Amino acid sequence: KNLEGADRLASLGMMSAGIAHELNTPLAVVKGLVEKLNRENQLSETEIALLIRVVRRLETLSDGLLDFARVRPPMNKLADLSEIITEARTLVMLDRKDVISQHAIGFDLSVKHGVQINCDPDRLVQVFVNLIRNAVDALAESGLPGLKVRIEHTQEQRDGVPWVSIRVIDNGPGIDAELVDRLFEPFVSTRLDSQGTGLGLAVANGIVREHGGLLIATNHASEETGSGAVFEVLLPVNHSGTHGI
Repeated sequence: KNLEGADRLASLGMMSAGIAHELNTPLAVVKGLVEKLNRENQLSETEIALLIRVVRRLETLSDGLLDFARVRPPMNKLADLSEIITEARTLVMLDRKDVISQHAIGFDLSVKHGVQINCDPDRLVQVFVNLIRNAVDALAESGLPGLKVRIEHTQEQRDGVPWVSIRVIDNGPGIDAELVDRLFEPFVSTRLDSQGTGLGLAVANGIVREHGGLLIATNHASEETGSGAVFEVLLPVNHSGTHGI
């Protein structure tokens, strides 16, 4: 028990340091601009725009912290997997419309209709929005030709229990090798975290675990599809919603 307590304190210390690090830079910008406003009673249009961007970043960080801290059981009901994926893709296509158009990023959706799973559909939409948006942003940064996000699913049996596997696959630069094992830790901010807070993947991982599932990140390489990142969500079809794994 003493060791468990020490581990919790160590984790809390790391998280506190991460929170402080994430807040310091935008708060310093706000402080500097407010002090200038106090001295000169005016700000330029550029400075006002910067202030708005920084405040929005603080709002994003705050929302991410609330999502990460929220510990409630999923509100489960039967939902069509294809509708969850389609809604997530639609939201990303609206949110990243200019980026997708500018870099000619294509989508290949291979998820059959009629696959019902017991889940909290709103929270799973949040997971797939995060993963698809991350893929789009990573592809946009790569500058490679023929960019594509593929979303596919399979059904399988694990210890006699039906599960589904949903993979979000891109043909971008892939995941940095030194980050693969730390991607789902809070405040590990990478180009794979579309919000830039280091919380998006940690939140997604938490939601998947609440559903009794697993979120796995790997790189892939083949002659047919090229290289890139794969984020696989494994979910039990009939999860009761009483516990994660």
